[in-house]
Amino acid sequence: MRRLIPFALVFALVALPFVGRDARADGGMLEQVLVESATTPAQHAALARYYKDKGAAAAKEAERHTAMGKAYGGAKVSEVARMREHCEKLASLYGEQAKQFELLAKEHEAMAK
Repeated sequence: MRRLIPFALVFALVALPFVGRDARADGGMLEQVLVESATTPAQHAALARYYKDKGAAAAKEAERHTAMGKAYGGAKVSEVARMREHCEKLASLYGEQAKQFELLAKEHEAMAK
């Protein structure tokens, strides 16, 4: 039974991004249970990989919004300027999220040793 726990953890973390939108709301609960129940190095290593992936996805979103913000350039039209500010704000938020996921991944990597 103990051998199945790391497999189940990895499966759940890999499958989580592919579940439907309604199920994702419960995915946070699943993630919480997996974090709370992680005790072995293998489980923490799986969580570290999961958070690295989430960080990479957030960094990609930050890059995407940075590029979109630049597309609005130095426009003087107020609506376009607001769109540029929107993109810049999201890029900043996603960038911070990426940093936080990377920190969390490093903590789980340390716990996996």
